Amino acid sequence: MDRRQLLRTGAAALAAALAGCGDGDGTATEEPPADGGGGDSTPSPTTAPAGGGGTTAPPDETSRPESTPTASATPTGTSETTPTATAAPTASPTSTAATTSTATPRQAAQVVAVADGALAFDPESFEISTGETVVWVWHSSGHNVRPESTPSGSDFSGTAGGDDDLYDEGHTLSHTFEVAGEYEYYCNPHRSVGMTGSFTVAE
Repeated sequence: MDRRQLLRTGAAALAAALAGCGDGDGTATEEPPADGGGGDSTPSPTTAPAGGGGTTAPPDETSRPESTPTASATPTGTSETTPTATAAPTASPTSTAATTSTATPRQAAQVVAVADGALAFDPESFEISTGETVVWVWHSSGHNVRPESTPSGSDFSGTAGGDDDLYDEGHTLSHTFEVAGEYEYYCNPHRSVGMTGSFTVAE
């Protein structure tokens, strides 16, 4: 080992010892090369950079990249859905009210009251034309309408059933007469007291 190399090794060891001791404030002292030589001396590891005025600062902990917490994804939709308003059903222009009172194709040409305050048909006699309708309305109970005589070909048979079938207040009998002629009828339980009626169907 030559002299120059020995000096460099000794200087490096001395610099390391001095760096460990320091001057009490943690600042390392720069040592000149032992041989006073030119630019081939190895700089001490503790040598401050030119113009720095001190030792190399330990790595700054703040320089470490900090993990930034990722913001949780914001839900794009609300947890509740807004109910869609449903339009109220619109009443149909063809109301069922338009179909009421259409049980018979023609309006009644004559209405006869059955026992309205007396044992009689009111009116007792009347006249209608062929194709017209007669309606009998019961105003008391225990009556019927039985045909006495009808024109040939007529289908008028009075109230349903026989002579002993009676009907109560509120009952109605409707018939449309297509056969012209004379018609006579009666209430069977009250025939003897004059509860009879007649009408004419004209062409």
